Amino acid sequence: MTTAPPPNLQGTIVGGRYEVERVIGQGGMGSVWQGRHVTLGQAVAIKFVHPKLAGSSEARRRFEIEAKAAARINSRHAVKVHDHGVTDDGHPYIVMEYLEGEPLERAIKTRGPLLLPEVTTIVTQVARALEAAHEAGIVHRDLKPDNIFLARDLEAGKLGYTVKVVDFGIAKLVHEEEKLSGGTQAGALLGTPHYMSPEALTSAHPVGPPSDVWSLGACAFSALCGTPPFGGEVIGEVVLKVCSAPMPVPSKINNNVSKEFDAWFFKACARVPAQRFQTAREAAVALQQLGQWAQNSREQISYAVRPVMPSTLELELEEMQPRGGRGKVLAGILVGVALAIGGLGLYTAHVTRQANLAVTETVNSATAVVDSVNQKRLDDADRAFWDAQAAADAGPTPSASADKPPPKKR
Repeated sequence: MTTAPPPNLQGTIVGGRYEVERVIGQGGMGSVWQGRHVTLGQAVAIKFVHPKLAGSSEARRRFEIEAKAAARINSRHAVKVHDHGVTDDGHPYIVMEYLEGEPLERAIKTRGPLLLPEVTTIVTQVARALEAAHEAGIVHRDLKPDNIFLARDLEAGKLGYTVKVVDFGIAKLVHEEEKLSGGTQAGALLGTPHYMSPEALTSAHPVGPPSDVWSLGACAFSALCGTPPFGGEVIGEVVLKVCSAPMPVPSKINNNVSKEFDAWFFKACARVPAQRFQTAREAAVALQQLGQWAQNSREQISYAVRPVMPSTLELELEEMQPRGGRGKVLAGILVGVALAIGGLGLYTAHVTRQANLAVTETVNSATAVVDSVNQKRLDDADRAFWDAQAAADAGPTPSASADKPPPKKR
């Protein structure tokens, strides 16, 4: 389906001080134009709601949320909003800072997978914008490579760009969401499924800052591997993969990716929100210090299976052993091995049980989404299967003599 072209707004004066010059982008919700302050000569970007949606209360509400959200975020890594309002003929608009450059999505397509140092820089700058947003009570909810803009900046060092997070059109204002609309309607899918967290797709958990952390991890995966972690053309297929498919291993997709990044990705995109990095800053710092973070994580797991005090078995074995040093050492080794194996088994069982419960919960929620979005496709497949079975059953049948029992021996 093609997007209808926006109306020609060239030469229009918006808000009494911004002149519209040329269109620079458009989508299903509206269009973005380059403009200029009529007295200061400063270049700006002006976003308009599509005329067909100008009368929609939901579209106007989302537009207002975008303006409020971006204006509240105090970070140079989030796009700045200068003004917003409604034109004389009833079209809402937002005036933002004008950016030159390209979105991360386009950079990945043209350059292929990026190297870890550059991805780390991008993640760090995006995390600063998310941290400022979360502190202001804002959850982005649609973080994806297309909303991470690499803005040309001659003072930005060797990369030559500064990262800007854009498009807060479906952001959740934590303290105002209920007041504005009574909450998002059940079953409404807001965002891009390939980069959305399980709870954002299925409502299995409240959508909060950890949901943006998931999206940040998925964007890092895409930048390093050149593809989203969970692909698919149909929404239902993507939902099921996000919620229940085996987690992809980045190092198996790109040989230049380290095992340490695998562990970071698994942590950032853990299906249970409480098991992820709890803040975007925590995720960024771990990626900056990837080797040390991975080592610390391994040590914490190892420490978790060690006993905090001697067990009864250990004390009994100690008394049974000779007082000689060699006997004590041997007993200590045997006890340590036994306890480590037992503790590891208990720890593994506990983690596995938690993971199974979480997967079961999210799969149940995901199934409901798939049923509503993809039911027709499933019905067609089912009908084709039974048609094939009917055709097979209509074939030749065995002869009657083959069914006769063998003669009895006398």
